Amino acid sequence: MPNDYFRFKQFTVRQDRCAMKVGTDGMLLGAWTRYASALRILDIGTGTGLLALIAAQRNNRATIEAVEIDGASAEQARENVWASPWAERIKVFHADVRNWDTSVGYDLVLCNPPFYKGHQASRGLRTATAKHDLELSLAQLLQVADRSCTPHGRLCMIIPVNRLKELGSLAVANGFVQTRECLVYYVATKKPKRVLVELSRTFDLDLMRAEMAVQRYPGEFTPEYKAMLSDLELHF
Repeated sequence: MPNDYFRFKQFTVRQDRCAMKVGTDGMLLGAWTRYASALRILDIGTGTGLLALIAAQRNNRATIEAVEIDGASAEQARENVWASPWAERIKVFHADVRNWDTSVGYDLVLCNPPFYKGHQASRGLRTATAKHDLELSLAQLLQVADRSCTPHGRLCMIIPVNRLKELGSLAVANGFVQTRECLVYYVATKKPKRVLVELSRTFDLDLMRAEMAVQRYPGEFTPEYKAMLSDLELHF
């Protein structure tokens, strides 16, 4: 059973009231994303507030808006932000992002989405909403990103490998092109299950492909994974 809190080097995430706990996918996405040029960032489905907090640590100029549909999770994310060093730059909203006002525009949109499709829904409505595309489908997420991003804006997310082709079609339909991709192996000897993806409005960039393993074998993290999270993870 997950702990009630997860301590990082510069902040702590409390999660006892959140439907979705801190996990490898969220930490990978937060660590892999490029933040340097972003002044306004939107975190869709913030959950514990993890991605918003990593964004604030990695980019000391950006203002971040984090949206969460689950009320209890939104309240705990807000408390996590207030307890962090970056409370003045992060705002957490309890809202449905499909109805979010995106008139100002964001340079970067982050999402660790509810990406399970065609699976048996998780027990409990809150957990099912966090993990399965019951409320926010991949198509709706791309539509929100289309409305949200500036002309040079980017969308960064993590999805199952078997949904990459679907994402590619939706990206084109909503004015994006894939600019970065990283296949993720939870264990080096197993097949990849996730893929980190960056979508951009800039169509003249070549696609950068990479891959990485989280663990050499169960219990032994790879040097690449440790290096990626070295400024975040307390034990790295």
